[in-house]
Amino acid sequence: MNQTRIRSLIAAAMGALALAPLLAGCDARSGTETEATRPDTRVSVALVAPAPGLGDIAATGTTAFKREVPVSFLIAGIVQDINVDQGDRVKPGDHLARLDPGDIAARLREADAGLAKANRDVARLEPLASSGFASKARLDDARTAVQAARATRDSVAFNRGLADIIAPANAVVLRRTVEPGQILAAGTPVLVLGDMDRGHIVVAGLADRDVVRVTPGDRAEARISGISTPFSGKVSRIAAKAASATGVFDVEITLDPTDRVLSSGLVASLLIHARPENPEAVLAIPAGAIVEGFGQEAQVFVVDAASRQATRRRIVVAGIDDAGVRITSGLRPGEMVVTAGAAYLREGDRVALTDTAEAAAPSSSTAP
Repeated sequence: MNQTRIRSLIAAAMGALALAPLLAGCDARSGTETEATRPDTRVSVALVAPAPGLGDIAATGTTAFKREVPVSFLIAGIVQDINVDQGDRVKPGDHLARLDPGDIAARLREADAGLAKANRDVARLEPLASSGFASKARLDDARTAVQAARATRDSVAFNRGLADIIAPANAVVLRRTVEPGQILAAGTPVLVLGDMDRGHIVVAGLADRDVVRVTPGDRAEARISGISTPFSGKVSRIAAKAASATGVFDVEITLDPTDRVLSSGLVASLLIHARPENPEAVLAIPAGAIVEGFGQEAQVFVVDAASRQATRRRIVVAGIDDAGVRITSGLRPGEMVVTAGAAYLREGDRVALTDTAEAAAPSSSTAP
């Protein structure tokens, strides 16, 4: 190769080297201009919040009627008849049971006779006292005896009305404890009625670590084996003292009104939505927010509320369930994470929030 040709090639190479910085500068300026004119990526976001169900308490209880009433006779006597049996439904005014009226009728006749005698004593003493043949004190005692005899007679007449047991409300017979012919003492329970108008409850025993997180009004769900539909309700009563035998605290859940009549004593599985011990211990985000993951670590895009810029954030995942992805670190309550459109984002991109469930895919000019 001659010297002229060599000098020409060297000059061309030097010229290329001299132009390289200028070309690089043009490319850099062109790239900067492209980033500056890049439109905001449309994304959907979700707020980071405490994971639902953190305070849920699982327990087992038994059903009962809100009002279970034992009914009895106020007076002693012999049971003449009982018109209902366990499981029967009754209406207000239905006749349920009756004592043999013979004994109460005899006592009423005795009370009538005592009152009549007391009246005769007063009638005999009044003329004697007025003529001085009987003292005034003796007449006063006789008049007091009349008042006592009348009170006795009125009491027996009142008790005569209690020889029948009448249904006080719409109820179901839960238990029958006596049979016709039995001799009963006053107040002996004859029937136990469940008031259907007052609804049902579930009573469960909770340990001390759980009962301190429960407050009246907390919602609850009850599931009963053999019944597909769960029952909802709320905590209505919390025992102030633990049971001496078990050490648990009785918690009463009043079930919401239902047309179904539940037998007393059914076993119910409860889920009480109580206050969590530490609401911020576990947070939850939708599963769509995860852009990368390995083991318990994952990455999400977090949107700054002021600048609308998206940045990657490393998080630690505790698990996945129906509520979403549970997070133990890396996020704070109230932060916004991208749930749709994250695949089109780069670090520091500005975003536009959309109300749609999925973010609109960016055009080809904005693709990374």
